[in-house]
Parts: sequence; C-alpha cells; structure tokens
Amino acid sequence: MKIYIKGREFRETEYYGKRILLDTMILCYAHDVLSPYREKAKLLILAGLRGLYIPYVSVQNILEFYSVVTSRKVKKPLSPAKASRIAVMYLSSKRIKKLYPKNIKEALEYAAENNVKNGDVFDVVLAYTAKGEVDYVWTQNVSDFRNFEFFKVENPLEFKIELGEDN
Repeated sequence: MKIYIKGREFRETEYYGKRILLDTMILCYAHDVLSPYREKAKLLILAGLRGLYIPYVSVQNILEFYSVVTSRKVKKPLSPAKASRIAVMYLSSKRIKKLYPKNIKEALEYAAENNVKNGDVFDVVLAYTAKGEVDYVWTQNVSDFRNFEFFKVENPLEFKIELGEDN
C-alpha cells in the first residue's frame, strides 16, 4: 500500500522525511465521521505514522482537538470519554513528536508589535513553539500562519491524496 500526494508517490515529494506539524483541524477531520475531509486527513496522519515524514503535534493542538470534537463545531460531536481516549493516544504516541509551549515571551512581544487580538494569540504561540522545530505546518487556516517565515505553511486538504497498491 502506497500513499500518493499531488499525483506522486509520497517518497518522491518534497515532504518525504520532513518535520511537519499537523494543526488542530487535520486531527479533528480525521476523527469526524461526517467530515468531507476525513479520508484525506486520515491518510495524512497515516503517512506520518508510516515514517514518510516526521509528524509533530503540539500539546496546544491536542487540547484544541478535544475542545473542537466535543463541541457543536462538528456535526456529530464525540463524547468526552472518546475524545479523551483519542487525545491521550496522540499524546502517548511514540511515532508522533510532541511540542510543548515555548518562546512565549517572544510570541507575546510579536503579538503586541503586530496588534494581535483575542484568540489569534494562540496561533502566534503555536508558531513560536514550532519555530526551529518543523519544516512545514499543515493547516486548513494558512492565513493564520502566513506572516511567519521560519517554516512553510500549506493546506494539505487541497492536495490530491490517494491510497494505492504496491507494484
């Protein structure tokens, strides 16, 4: 079984072996049975678990995942027990690297200098936590991270992603 992305076998892409942070909604869509992005999100996570890239999640993403999947933001919310089991699975995974909040002072200084308000500060903290740790951030909300030049940001849900057979 091979995973194809953008029409190429994953090993032949620029993402192969790279350090990639999966933002919250990628995790949420993978576990939302009614999401039109579910299969793509699952394949993205599977590619990381298979070692095609080095998957990262932040503790912030795991907490946000729990918040989103147990809320009315999804069509079929998960029970707190199921959301907790999944969140703990991500937290406990040996194959997925975890990022813990850091560079918070630098993030807050950036937020003040750039007039960041409200919940947008969490994206700034996530960006500064990922600084120097990852090559890419995969997120549906590309605009939230476009001002940060210390990693590349893309929406992989826009990619053509397929599962194929080995030859």
